[in-house]
Amino acid sequence: MSVRIRLDDCIRDTTGETTEKCARNFDSPPFVNYDPPITMHGWGEVMVQSVYSSAWASLTAKSSSASGASPLLGKATAATAKPPAAKAGDAPMAAATTTPGGDSVKVSKLGQALTGMAAKAFEHLDKDSKTQLETLVETGRVSADDAVKGLRSLAKSALFNRFAGEAPATTEESAASARMKEFGDKRSAAMKAGLPKEVSDALGALDRLGEAMKNGSISQEQGTADMSELHKRLSSASRLMTRETLTGLTQEEDDEDHRLLNVVFGSKTKRFAEIDFGEGDNETGSTTYKIQSKDELDAEERLFAAGFKLESNAMARFAADFDIPGLGKGTMPAWKSLKPITVPT
Repeated sequence: MSVRIRLDDCIRDTTGETTEKCARNFDSPPFVNYDPPITMHGWGEVMVQSVYSSAWASLTAKSSSASGASPLLGKATAATAKPPAAKAGDAPMAAATTTPGGDSVKVSKLGQALTGMAAKAFEHLDKDSKTQLETLVETGRVSADDAVKGLRSLAKSALFNRFAGEAPATTEESAASARMKEFGDKRSAAMKAGLPKEVSDALGALDRLGEAMKNGSISQEQGTADMSELHKRLSSASRLMTRETLTGLTQEEDDEDHRLLNVVFGSKTKRFAEIDFGEGDNETGSTTYKIQSKDELDAEERLFAAGFKLESNAMARFAADFDIPGLGKGTMPAWKSLKPITVPT
């Protein structure tokens, strides 16, 4: 069984290192699909690292906000931001109901739909994200069902990330991870060694020639002739740039590294899928080798396509606070965000 992982639009280089640019959120929860083979290289290694180092740990959920009241039910609390004023023609932000005591309580469409894991994940969103999600539902840009399934998909991704990083490894996973660490060390050594000297010298000369032609210190005719000669040098030197020189791995080792990645994530995924999170949080009857159902993944895509943005590590905090059966709760990380946000108090 193989797993294909896509990291939320995060840009990663060929060494598997994460760059500073992450388009969607700090958690970068992976979308995990279960049949296509892994054909990637760099960003797949980032996920492998999370299995061993718990660099992706810190994700979980609470059933209520710190203020003790759900921001979807009852009066607004200090942890709840009021949604923008509705425009003409917009759906009302909430439907009024009456409690047995006669008090009027407003319950939004989303509030009526949220249950289980999705409700817990919602409680960990910052107030701005809560308001945005409510508005998308109330204005009809996404259905309440899609909002719930999309949140559940994000929640399961976050829980899987934490499980992959914190759950004790099996004997098979430990052996595979040890071998992959050897491959990773070889890659690191190759990157530190850099390009062959002949190649770097030719590239340096090419840069200097281009600058000389630009500032007019040599004639165009001479520059063209020198450029042709340098291209010949570079072509000859590039023959030294084999796969093993650049990556530190032979083709066979690279293939084995990817096979071991499948072994580890196949095992982690199967173990995670066997956890019982409750009937209300199982999208389908069969959860073998599945983290999210297709419906949940599709709903998440529609949610973000409609404009929902998650620009904090709210899902990491959700997962850290979630009591995963057999694992318990994790360590709550401090708030992080890509921009100033209003967080729950």
